[in-house]
Amino acid sequence: MTRSMWYPDLMHEGPPTEEEGGKESYPGREEVLKMFLEFVGESEYEEVRQCEDEEGLYLWDIVVEGEDGNTEYSYMRQGHYAEGEASETAIHVTYTDGEGIPVGGHSVAKYRNGEWMLTP
Repeated sequence: MTRSMWYPDLMHEGPPTEEEGGKESYPGREEVLKMFLEFVGESEYEEVRQCEDEEGLYLWDIVVEGEDGNTEYSYMRQGHYAEGEASETAIHVTYTDGEGIPVGGHSVAKYRNGEWMLTP
């Protein structure tokens, strides 16, 4: 059977809800930090911001300064927040030039089913 957006009762997006027998889980601060350290390696980094709510950490940005520009890693938990929204829990990287202008970026990891998955 083909699933289509015209049949929303046949589609399922996101992790199971409590009614469907599951409870969403999100990575804790230590898990996010472990991933950040995997990406930055031995480089020093600066924490730009951290935001929490009743469920815990939902936003964390760090920056690694470079000679020709910076590299910013940003974690955001799935949801809608004053700072933005995320359709899934993930870490993204953004590259900026020497003047701070973004010149590229992409997703580097997504959190699914309680595990981090690196993205190409």
